[in-house]
Amino acid sequence: MTVADLPTLEFLSGILDTLAAGTVDLPAFPQVLIEVQEALKDPDYTPQKIARVIATDRTLADRLLQMANSTAFNATGRVIIDLGVAINRLGAQKIYSVALGHAVAHMRQNESLRSIAPRVDELWSECVTVAHFSEAVAKRSSLRLPGAFAAGLLHGIGRFYIMVQAEKRGTAIRQVPLNGALVDAWHPAIAKAVLKNWQMDEAVCEAVGAQAELNIVRPGPPTLTDVLIASIRLATRMQNSHDTESLNAGGAFARLDLTAEACKSLIAQATEETRALQRALRP
Repeated sequence: MTVADLPTLEFLSGILDTLAAGTVDLPAFPQVLIEVQEALKDPDYTPQKIARVIATDRTLADRLLQMANSTAFNATGRVIIDLGVAINRLGAQKIYSVALGHAVAHMRQNESLRSIAPRVDELWSECVTVAHFSEAVAKRSSLRLPGAFAAGLLHGIGRFYIMVQAEKRGTAIRQVPLNGALVDAWHPAIAKAVLKNWQMDEAVCEAVGAQAELNIVRPGPPTLTDVLIASIRLATRMQNSHDTESLNAGGAFARLDLTAEACKSLIAQATEETRALQRALRP
């Protein structure tokens, strides 16, 4: 690290300090997200109760119906028009992660964030692809990981948060561009801190925080962290078929028994399903 990197380091460490103090500094979330979070905390919640909350936000309700009817989640092809049925099919983890994604889409329309909207859209597209692979990898490996989709969809929230904070700093931060390598190194910890503040499932927080730990040897059966690490690499390879490094994810592929042929098969199957998800979850 050089002296020129100090402003980036100070900026990123300042973000983590603020998050550690329990403050998530983002433009106001839609009220429906707060209500969904409260409803899901209720141990007696039912899909119908959640549906009544979500129905107050037509855009979010439409996203969830489109997602439940996408090829990724509706193998029968029967069209679902009842929001309660859609919520029951998707489950609490997916509902909350999509609601968070909806909040991000809502925030990008904020006047103060208009200039970074294209970058947010690009990041969101990547996150939707990783979410698909996380679900597909967990299913292929017969792992019961209800947080797989959420971890994939929210793994980039640290990058989003850094973008927003940099934009809020305005001219001062733009004069000294952020060091990309430092952002790459710090964004998982920042994402974990954001998700902890949002009271996301602990397993999802841990996996998102460890997403860059490619060479850590983990004893025992495969975990959500392995699934997320492999899924990020699969998404990268899907976007660039000439990339020779993306499928080198330490022991994650071996622990998940994902051979080169299995990876090619997952990527081939993903094209249509990720497009359907992109349409359903488009900002």
